Amino acid sequence: MEHLAEYFKVLSEPNRLIVLEVLAEGELNVTAVVKKTGLSQALVSKHLKLLTIAGFVKRKPKGSLVFYKVVNKEVFSLIAQAQKLIISAQKKQLQGINPNL
Repeated sequence: MEHLAEYFKVLSEPNRLIVLEVLAEGELNVTAVVKKTGLSQALVSKHLKLLTIAGFVKRKPKGSLVFYKVVNKEVFSLIAQAQKLIISAQKKQLQGINPNL
């Protein structure tokens, strides 16, 4: 359970989810991730380092640049499933407040 909690901790930061989301498009370098996310270069580098250490992302040096890609695309299925669970729970809460929904 400890490993599972650590796994979800990495996914608990909204900016890391944003970085993962742009990497879903394919392999990108830090500059491209910065442009697509609007986050600072320092913040993107920090999150890419943490995602790499956690095993979500892989670094790939190409000349003077380093590109990043998602190691296992199934993480996006996990995120999508979590979003569905959240929406379902919110609907149930609203129905408890207003049974006519």
